Amino acid sequence: MTSRMTFRFGLVFAAAAMVFSAAASAETVIKVGTGISEAHYQYKALQEFEAYVEAQSGGELQVEIYPNAMLGSDLEILEAIKLGTVHMNVPTPSVLGNFVKEFRIPDLPYIFPNAEIANRVADSEWAADLLARLEPVGFKGLAIGDFGKRHITNDVRPIESLDDLKGMKIRVMQNPVILEVFRSLGTNPTPMGFGEVFSALQMGTIDGQENPYATILLSRFYEVQKYLSNSGHMHSWDVLHIGKPFFDRLTPEQQQIVQDGAKVFAASERKASQEAEAAALQELIDAGVTYTEISPENLAQMRAAAMPTVEKFGNEINAEMFGELTALIEEYSKE
Repeated sequence: MTSRMTFRFGLVFAAAAMVFSAAASAETVIKVGTGISEAHYQYKALQEFEAYVEAQSGGELQVEIYPNAMLGSDLEILEAIKLGTVHMNVPTPSVLGNFVKEFRIPDLPYIFPNAEIANRVADSEWAADLLARLEPVGFKGLAIGDFGKRHITNDVRPIESLDDLKGMKIRVMQNPVILEVFRSLGTNPTPMGFGEVFSALQMGTIDGQENPYATILLSRFYEVQKYLSNSGHMHSWDVLHIGKPFFDRLTPEQQQIVQDGAKVFAASERKASQEAEAAALQELIDAGVTYTEISPENLAQMRAAAMPTVEKFGNEINAEMFGELTALIEEYSKE
């Protein structure tokens, strides 16, 4: 090969490398970590977020979703987001309460009477103020989805009344407020990352757990739990958020695409969670779980036992925000 040919080949190679480098640098990867499985409606809502963001950005933004706690528990992912090795997560408010205490308020048991009101509050100025409180600790709140109403399963006995909960070791989310509320119900609550729950139930480290019907079904908790009751003690949000330093590095156009995609996620999950509730309960019963319907009177007794603790912590966390939330829920309940 002549020196001239070698030189020309080198120029072509260098030009190709520059094109490849420019193409690679034009793509920004958004890594999303979650504890749920690919069959869960949260994952499918994240896929809609992925499709929207990639299409609207013309491929400049690429979304990678890591389910099944592949990147760790929610708390571990939140720390990774701070380090910039992961970018997005969808935890319940209780987990974010470890960074911003006010996020413990909407996850207080017996706050939301139904999904409609929970979703209306999620779209309110109250919720916008709550999301804004994430920014000083390094996160950018994008949207609030509907994880569903939570119910208790266990492997000890059917739960029909408050007395049946006495002494049960129930896994709860990693939040001290939830711990105290479940103590007020007479249980022995155990905080634990979601990815650890199945094995802990299997080994008998805990007696039970609490989650929406669809999560119980898709996580196959029915394989290691005999009993299910309609405790309905919490209506859980989940919060789609992104690392603020990462978000701030996006262009204004990309930021808007991500924010609009978050709305797509929330709308999808809210619709799917309601559709999944009845179907998942029937599948659990078909799978052999013993389902016990708690009477309205006994459900009211459980709520009455928990409410002094709920109100105590609501006021301790932030009396003004707790008061505003309860007033807003009362207003919506009258309409």
